[in-house]
Amino acid sequence: MIAPLALALSLTRPPDNWFGPDKLKHFFIGAFTQSVAYSAFQAGRVRHDRALAGAWTVTAVVSIGKEIRDYRSYGVFSVRDLVWDAAGGTVATLVMRRSVRSETGAAQPPATISGSSPVSASLLSGVNPGPILPLSIGAPPKFAPHR
Repeated sequence: MIAPLALALSLTRPPDNWFGPDKLKHFFIGAFTQSVAYSAFQAGRVRHDRALAGAWTVTAVVSIGKEIRDYRSYGVFSVRDLVWDAAGGTVATLVMRRSVRSETGAAQPPATISGSSPVSASLLSGVNPGPILPLSIGAPPKFAPHR
């Protein structure tokens, strides 16, 4: 009698709470996916606004794909996980928006959330928007003096 009861309890869906270690993982994976996808689009010389839209698409596809996999594997599709993925992507977008420079070299005004105070300065506010490695084929490296 105890064995069937234990089996029945083990087959029930786990609770899908709003807070917990799993939700924190979803938040950071959403932010990571958003920033890596944005960086990949920027490396391909895609404009800032289009790179953000592409990054949101990639983040949504990865998040929904993960939940479909969870549904097929465990029978659980969590909308709350998707909310945490989107929250991580939103924070990453605010940081990236803050780090973009205008053509004059000045940083764009800080992002605000629904008229509230400006979002705190990001660690990336001093990042040069140009490529990390200049692509000059045939030219000698600039770090070595010519002899």
